Amino acid sequence: MTHQLATSPPFLALALGLAVLAGCGSPAPPAAATTPTPVAGTTPAAEPRDAAPLRMRIDGAEWVAAHDVFGAVHPTGYDRAILIAGSRGGRNANEQAFNLNLFGIDAPGRYRVTSADPATGAAQIANLDAQRFLAGNLFGYDVTVDVVRLSKNPDRIEARFSGTLTANDGSKVELSEGQFVYDATSAD
Repeated sequence: MTHQLATSPPFLALALGLAVLAGCGSPAPPAAATTPTPVAGTTPAAEPRDAAPLRMRIDGAEWVAAHDVFGAVHPTGYDRAILIAGSRGGRNANEQAFNLNLFGIDAPGRYRVTSADPATGAAQIANLDAQRFLAGNLFGYDVTVDVVRLSKNPDRIEARFSGTLTANDGSKVELSEGQFVYDATSAD
């Protein structure tokens, strides 16, 4: 009975999703790795902040993080990184957890995070639905991030983002109107 549970598709999907989520927090590549260069274009001026610190549209539908919203600027163990995370839904196997990590970032600007060059960062969301238990990370991602503001001690980040994540079923997941406004002094 135990063997049957351990090899059932829902259990394997959950185990894979948890393993990938744990990998998203891995330290960045050593300093000798490729440092991302800002993408051409100007960084847009700051806009008024919405009430939710992390929000976006996923395939056109609004997605707002309800808990575990987190941001970090150059955390210990990472090479000039910016970490963005948040979740929605119950804190169970169906929780939708989003992570966007940028590596080698020193200043505001426009940056491209792509699986073609993992040294630039990583992006993923878990549990969009039963068929798409993971989008991004090892399946592929291509996200453009406008870092409008960042500071350390306390960590403050304002960023906008859009792009695509490839899901485990091969479908493309479209991220648009992504916004993250985080201030560690007011974080829950």
